[in-house]
Amino acid sequence: MSVENRLKDLGIELPKSAPAGAAYTPVVVHDRVAYVSGQLPRDGDFVYVVGQVGRDVSLEAGKRGARIAFIRALAALRGELGTLDRVDQILKLTVFVHSAADFNQQSSVADGASQLIFDLFGKDRGAHARTSVGVAQLPRSAAVEVEIVVALK
Repeated sequence: MSVENRLKDLGIELPKSAPAGAAYTPVVVHDRVAYVSGQLPRDGDFVYVVGQVGRDVSLEAGKRGARIAFIRALAALRGELGTLDRVDQILKLTVFVHSAADFNQQSSVADGASQLIFDLFGKDRGAHARTSVGVAQLPRSAAVEVEIVVALK
């Protein structure tokens, strides 16, 4: 099944675009690899999940933020490629978590994006390396930021 059809089956509508929020390019394609710049859980200027996970933001809200940020990364990728059906495999997911000082469940927050990757791309095409790290601050006070590296067909 195509990724575009799978999005419809899951009831996910990607934003029409994911323009850069500063002086960078949202997606860079080199050879058959796409590098998607860090994406916040936002739509336009509105950030859905803000604050420190473990203090202002619950673990579940952090996971939701990672999912929303990944959806925005997909929108940026579709904007560059024209269709997500050109994706061969998700290679790498990096999730930055604006963490409270004693919060140590960054990996669980990242599961919000990882689970959606598997739901959309399946076990093989969705198999990805992953890094999740706690950080002191993120742009616009976002709770999470997600970046991906993708192999293309």
